[in-house]
Amino acid sequence: MRASTLFMLVVFLCTGCALNAYNNIKLSKVKTNENIKATHVVENRKGSNENALVILALSGGGSRAAYFSSLVMLSLDKLDLLKEVDVISSVSGGSLPAAYYAISKDPINSTAGDRVWEEETVKSVMSKNYTLRWFGNWFWPTNIAKYWFTAYNRSDIMAQTFADNLFDNKISGVDFKFNDINPDRPDIILNATNGTTGEFSNLFTFTREDFNRINSDLGEYDISMAVMASACFPSVFNYINLRNFSEKEKYIHVFDGGNSDNLGLLSVFWVLDNAKEKYSKIILILVDSFIESGGVSDVVPDGRQLFDYVIDSNFMDSLDSLLSRNRESLVEDMINYFNYLHTNVKNKVIFYHIKFNNVKEFEKNPDSDEKLYQKVNSIKTDFKISNADQLSLEKVTELFIKNENICLQKIKNILSDDKTADSSDIYCTWPSLSEDKKHIDHASGKKK
Repeated sequence: MRASTLFMLVVFLCTGCALNAYNNIKLSKVKTNENIKATHVVENRKGSNENALVILALSGGGSRAAYFSSLVMLSLDKLDLLKEVDVISSVSGGSLPAAYYAISKDPINSTAGDRVWEEETVKSVMSKNYTLRWFGNWFWPTNIAKYWFTAYNRSDIMAQTFADNLFDNKISGVDFKFNDINPDRPDIILNATNGTTGEFSNLFTFTREDFNRINSDLGEYDISMAVMASACFPSVFNYINLRNFSEKEKYIHVFDGGNSDNLGLLSVFWVLDNAKEKYSKIILILVDSFIESGGVSDVVPDGRQLFDYVIDSNFMDSLDSLLSRNRESLVEDMINYFNYLHTNVKNKVIFYHIKFNNVKEFEKNPDSDEKLYQKVNSIKTDFKISNADQLSLEKVTELFIKNENICLQKIKNILSDDKTADSSDIYCTWPSLSEDKKHIDHASGKKK
């Protein structure tokens, strides 16, 4: 009896706020969320072009998206374009580099314990096997106790795994909160899907706007929990729960942002609605880590594989088909919106879409790696990535982000107020494929 009582006492002391299903706190009467750098009402970043709004959207896709997005960001940094970005909207895997960049410091400004934004470190933290670390963290005695005797769940364990490797002070171990975002970094918008009755499938963002709506203190909320909410893939992870302090005994339940928008573009629409009259130049760079779903081969008579004898994996194919259709629709809607900005508001605009499909154009070169597209298109969506897959993504980034890139040239021309720059190209991909033509013609107003 004494042993069991002692065990429960240890559980109680170790769990802390895990006894609650939520870990956000009420906004006090003397505080506001006004200065937190997570908002849809974006102002220019210090040092960026004051007449231009530059938006970076990072798609979902597990470690594939995390690693590819971070590589693109590092390359844009070398071209002096990352410093022009005013806001980053991210989903799922893309939220790892977005949040890491937000809380990091450049090496020259860093002190002991800081998370640093430099190539070797960024590649290291984005390529870690978080699935294995997550699994290992299940077996810490305190986690075992919390998992079975409190509201602490699988998502909480992964959030702490992210915090320990990405989002805490390396010396003190204190987890970073939204208050700790580097003031010299862009605003961030971490996107999740609302799974609450009455708001089901709506977007929920870890921003001042949505936290004001639930009367909660965003500044005191852990960055790692917000990233985890954006990446809570259904069936693998549990909901992230938030208390809605605006109403008595009400709660918000959120999960993977990819289910409502796997590109981070819905939040971009809100940013543009608030900013279109304030800026003469608007630039959107979308890092799209989407891969084509394979489905079932047309030469296979039986679609079942070994695991399908237990649980049929066709539910994943059904989800992929819905995400694919939603993705195409969002890209078309954004092109329409940029057309409106260019034609009616008279903004100088460009929407640069970085996607794996354009690797196919490079493969026409006899000296190229003919299987590179096949390699990147076979990288699975989970939180681990092999050395070979890292190398493939690095090759893709080297091909895309270079001075010869016409889309990047056009972005630089807009930022530099080049009067000779062609402002008619609203939607840009590089190198352009025949399949991009429908989007480009659509953006220019030509009939398909």
